[in-house]
Amino acid sequence: MNYRGFFSLDRKSDNLSALGGAKSLSALERENKQLQARVAELERLVVCDTLTPLFNRRHFMEELDRWCWRTHRYGGEYGLLFIDVDNLKAVNDREGHVAGDMMLIGIAKALQGAVRRSDIAARVGGDEFAVLLDNIPENELAGKAGRIAKVVGRLRIVHEGKSLIPSVSAGYTAIEAGVKPSELLLRADRSMYAAKQAKGIGPLT
Repeated sequence: MNYRGFFSLDRKSDNLSALGGAKSLSALERENKQLQARVAELERLVVCDTLTPLFNRRHFMEELDRWCWRTHRYGGEYGLLFIDVDNLKAVNDREGHVAGDMMLIGIAKALQGAVRRSDIAARVGGDEFAVLLDNIPENELAGKAGRIAKVVGRLRIVHEGKSLIPSVSAGYTAIEAGVKPSELLLRADRSMYAAKQAKGIGPLT
């Protein structure tokens, strides 16, 4: 059989390629890597918040349900924190939403640094965050909530030459066997509002 004209030899690169516009192996590998990167990004967006580096509400609720099942099935000591930004609306009204977004990102990063790798931190609302705490006794939850609030209070977020000082209120509850996720969130939410009231902050600020 005569193969002349069926293949050509690129003498500059010494690569043998098929005639007729067939893609080279390196081009296919490059496209495959780009496709894998795109799939990984889509998978990340399913579970991650679109603004902050934390998980989103959907993933958090799935994890809370799983942690409740694990507590019911195997026992253990786990906690739930519910965190609300005290002054985000005032910042948005006074400085603009870009400043508010910068504040949320700063708080999210502070949360990441304040919890362990086995914990799960998420943004669950516009100005609300939640944390699942692994292996923590119930009598340590109040202290943990207070420490996280202090960590956030030490932040200084600079926007257009102005220093913004965020403040959060943190509530908590232990994850108990047989208690539904919705009830746990309600308990933590009530605890958070009690923390706000202790600071003299009303529910709409």
